[in-house]
Amino acid sequence: MAGKHAKTSAGDNEQRVQLPEDCRMAALAGLRDELIAALERPSCMLDATATIKVDTAAVQLLAAFRRAASASGRKVSWHGVGEPLREAVALLGLEQTLELPAT
Repeated sequence: MAGKHAKTSAGDNEQRVQLPEDCRMAALAGLRDELIAALERPSCMLDATATIKVDTAAVQLLAAFRRAASASGRKVSWHGVGEPLREAVALLGLEQTLELPAT
């Protein structure tokens, strides 16, 4: 199933989770596993550079991750957030929860 799941790389203190190009229902099991692993690190960078398709289930998963990270004192940052993700987040009214960077 290579290419359907998020890719993860770790720095010294930061976990990097690359969101898949097609970040919809079929990719969420792999993404969920990557996000759970990221909660073990002090910080995480969510890289959405390649993401061109997003559904509401993916946004809800990211919001749940963001809440869990915040509750456990983990820092979450974003890289490469494009319009498809921004539009899906706005549709659900989760801009404050996800704390996407300014455009």
